[in-house]
Amino acid sequence: MPITERLILPTQTGADWKEPLKFLLQTLKKQEGNIRTRWGPHSENVDNLELLIGWESAEAQQKFQNSPDFGAVMSQLKPVLREEPTVYFVQFVPYAPKEVIDASIVQVITVPASQEAAIKSTIESYKAVSGCTGASSGISLAEVKGRGDKVCVAVVGWESLEASQANATKLDVGSDVEVHHVNFRYPVKGFRGL
Repeated sequence: MPITERLILPTQTGADWKEPLKFLLQTLKKQEGNIRTRWGPHSENVDNLELLIGWESAEAQQKFQNSPDFGAVMSQLKPVLREEPTVYFVQFVPYAPKEVIDASIVQVITVPASQEAAIKSTIESYKAVSGCTGASSGISLAEVKGRGDKVCVAVVGWESLEASQANATKLDVGSDVEVHHVNFRYPVKGFRGL
């Protein structure tokens, strides 16, 4: 069953991460079981780079992680990172809807898994709002480091950052919530994407 690897790379302020990212993307493209990758910096903090990497299965990602290619990627990324990356797997339902991943801006909302019903209700209400292109959510497959439990991740596509911000007041899922925005179609010069 397809899964999504969520990878957040905390880069050093002012670091030129485009070449290491390009190397990562080109390496991923060659991996058996890789479906597609979307990437971009957080709008709220451009030093955080987020990737959503689609895999045919957890085993396909594990095969990559155990390969020499993975070591080569990490040696390219390590000099631009300020700390360890955050990485975990999410089972999105529905899986990677085009209207979300191809949106101009994607609002990424992370809450404790116990808030899944509330976040699903919230993103369903967003779908009826002008400027929203679609939404999906899923639970992490395991406990997330630093969170102490599984999390629910919702992705909401928007026509613009302003459209998302205009509807931010509708988010009511408790205090343990992380929200940021990513342009997952962020260009990297010389690389046309996946």
